[in-house]
Amino acid sequence: MTSIAVIGLYIAYGIPILLRLRAGDSFQRGPWHLGRWSRPVGTIAVIWIGIIAILFVLPTTVPITLSSFNYSIVAVGVVLVGTGVWWQASASKWFKGPKVQGTPEELARIEAELESVGTPPPMGPRA
Repeated sequence: MTSIAVIGLYIAYGIPILLRLRAGDSFQRGPWHLGRWSRPVGTIAVIWIGIIAILFVLPTTVPITLSSFNYSIVAVGVVLVGTGVWWQASASKWFKGPKVQGTPEELARIEAELESVGTPPPMGPRA
């Protein structure tokens, strides 16, 4: 179960990194980024995710039997194939991405209100 969770977590983090690398210069950066280090760090991260995914599906004992086989690759494969089929059959037809709630003016007003409130008091033990 741990292997499945680790592989799933790494894949979930790796997909946006890989998509950002594929977008290249057409990617619109946000206010915080790694500058010229974005591509090398992203490349290392994707390679590391590939290595970790392989390591976590390797068998734990030799010789491999039905009872010692690492079934995490089967579980991850079933989830990936299942979600891929579901995406192609259904979700790609109706999912258009997240929807912005409110007009740009309303969002700017809310942001201004939040900035005027300031930072909350620190949490900790009371005297």
